[in-house]
Amino acid sequence: MTGPTIARGAAAPQAATGAAPEAATANSAAWPAAQRVQSLPGKPRVVITQFADTADYHPDLVGRLLQAGRDARAARRYGRADGGTKIHDLAKLGGEALALLEARMRELCRRGAGMTDPVVDLSWANIYGNGDYIMPHSHPRAHASVVYCVDEGDLPADPQSVDGEFCFVDPRYSACCNIQPDCMTMPVIPGLRAGCMILFPGQLVHAVNPYFGDRPRITLSWNLTREKLDGSPWDQLTSARPNGA
Repeated sequence: MTGPTIARGAAAPQAATGAAPEAATANSAAWPAAQRVQSLPGKPRVVITQFADTADYHPDLVGRLLQAGRDARAARRYGRADGGTKIHDLAKLGGEALALLEARMRELCRRGAGMTDPVVDLSWANIYGNGDYIMPHSHPRAHASVVYCVDEGDLPADPQSVDGEFCFVDPRYSACCNIQPDCMTMPVIPGLRAGCMILFPGQLVHAVNPYFGDRPRITLSWNLTREKLDGSPWDQLTSARPNGA
């Protein structure tokens, strides 16, 4: 019996459908004039965009994130299956690059999901070392989630390899169900590379395959809601773990 077919998003994106609201927002200035948003095939809607100006801000951002990742006051080392090292609350880290990317994240929410004033419920950076990965999961409370790739790390020599790739594995995502509706038989791999930002419903099950490389793989993530929710996402996350961690 053969394994599942893999849909690679690099060859699959289609032009986005549906017009974005015309009214400019405070975040529009951060959005490059010719920047395109594309929709991946399938429903619910997943949108993706690739920024070309990363050389202007990635070098400094990578350095600041790696420095913060070594600081026990700013970062926490999780198990390999939980994505390695995480830096929680990106707003506290601050800096011009993160402010630019948050403005672009908000503009992508407006264009891709019609969220004119998204509330950040949770945000973090992931720094993957050799062997780190994230098991399939989804995001409670989040109406939408955004992931931005700062550095994809060392790509495998084999172009067919899926090492370190972000993927969707959800039977509710039609693009994952190429044989039978509601039966996940095809992981969808958008192909996140440095400068790529993707927006998707927070409840879609996704994962990151084990990463193997010397250069850290670095991503930023935001969980977003349409309005401020009561309580804290940490209340649910810690209560769901047997050891409260």
